[in-house]
Amino acid sequence: MQLNLRPRRRPVPAIPIVSLIDIMVILLIFFIATTTFREKKVQMKINLPQSQTMGGTEAAEEARKTITVTPNKELFLDGSPVNVDKLAAELKSLRAANPKAKLELQADTETPLGMLVKIWDALRASGFSINDVPARIQRPGQN
Repeated sequence: MQLNLRPRRRPVPAIPIVSLIDIMVILLIFFIATTTFREKKVQMKINLPQSQTMGGTEAAEEARKTITVTPNKELFLDGSPVNVDKLAAELKSLRAANPKAKLELQADTETPLGMLVKIWDALRASGFSINDVPARIQRPGQN
């Protein structure tokens, strides 16, 4: 009987690296193709203030002209009564007389939405941006 004192050599398993690389490339292509790339959505657009000199303004800011809607659904442009159908023409003449005129809307809490839509349509027709006309809600008993 013969004793073999040398340990048997086990064959080293061969791992096929080339086929693993192929599988990794296929997975990478799959993930790239199925991934959705989303653009960053801006929730709110704001214009940050800019100042050439920190302290003063170039000219005193003009007071805003008001479009007022009373509880009786009467319409006034800067204190003068105006018909809602003629509001666009009045606003155009105001804009022609003063191109830098600023407006604000003062409406009663009971003002119907239909009247507000007519006012906004008149603002657009006369060249004013609705976003530049802040709305003030007038409460009963407030002047």
